[in-house]
Amino acid sequence: MKTKDKILDKALELFNEHGISAISSKTIAEEMGISYGNLCYHFPKKDDIILQLYLNMQERIDAQFKNIKEEVINLEFMLSRLKVLFEEIYKYKFIYLGITKVMRHFDHIKKHAQQQFEQRWKILDMISDFLIANGYMKPFKDSRQKNMLIHSLLMISNSWISDAETFYSGKEEDKVDYYMQLFFNLVRPTLTEKGKEGFHKVVKNSSNNLEA
Repeated sequence: MKTKDKILDKALELFNEHGISAISSKTIAEEMGISYGNLCYHFPKKDDIILQLYLNMQERIDAQFKNIKEEVINLEFMLSRLKVLFEEIYKYKFIYLGITKVMRHFDHIKKHAQQQFEQRWKILDMISDFLIANGYMKPFKDSRQKNMLIHSLLMISNSWISDAETFYSGKEEDKVDYYMQLFFNLVRPTLTEKGKEGFHKVVKNSSNNLEA
């Protein structure tokens, strides 16, 4: 692994454990056993490390959304792919825990995040149309109902980590499953009997099962 990638891995570990504010570039270098100058050669400022980690995260998440968009076969498959998406988000939890600070500090990240939000909205809009057309989801009464559901789903995907760090009291290994199921439960009232059957299959296989 290249030094640059090792720096990013160590920074991700330290940021996730201690938060952005508590970790400096010098701390990262010390934890790695390299000189501060060596680290600065690759990333002159801590902000550069944060930005690169953010871009890496978005690339991984975008890949999962693309998979969901291009490979949707049925409801069970889609929900299973969403679990992978939640796991990718959790790997970069420090960004979501400090999202307001990051957005205020990095204007270009804020603009990028807004663009990603719009793209993901379109993907969820497309997926809902697919589910309705294939008998998994009931038609929406109007566009407002549809838009509110999509916004709620995106809101949970962007904020569940903050809730988990403060209020979750279950087993650590069940954390992602628990919040993924909360996400699923927003969709459940809109499902047909066919959709509920598919939903039940996915939720039943989760290690921290909620009643479906």
